[in-house]
Amino acid sequence: MSSTFTAPIRVNTRQTTSNDGTISADNTGATVLSQQAAIAGATAATVTLPAGSIVMGISDYITTAATTGATGNVTINGTTVAGLTNVTGVNAAAFGTGVTGVALLSNVGTADATVSYTAGAGAVGVFSVTYTARNADGTITPYGSGLTNN
Repeated sequence: MSSTFTAPIRVNTRQTTSNDGTISADNTGATVLSQQAAIAGATAATVTLPAGSIVMGISDYITTAATTGATGNVTINGTTVAGLTNVTGVNAAAFGTGVTGVALLSNVGTADATVSYTAGAGAVGVFSVTYTARNADGTITPYGSGLTNN
């Protein structure tokens, strides 16, 4: 079973100090999401993130190590943003400090973005990207904000 929501998904408390049923001030934040794709050798594992997303983490879960090379590059729309080890185990991406890569991680842009990783020949596992979906301009103001819980 699954449910579909319009992003960004915000979590707000129901009660204000007056306990009158109105939604309290925005003091919580947006929901963290993740997407996964299978790693199958030299075929790129890709996920598509919604416009405006901020990338919080990238990992691979390698059950069979690559037979060639120990690191592959992670790209967002073709721009390298991280290196990712493809040895057996759970490996977190090593993010670069270049301005272009950091800018893409902090906001993937005004159009949906493809995140891609090629582990290398023989590698088997799962590619995972953790992110917060936001509006295309990077804000987290939810649709329907300002409504009350009556």
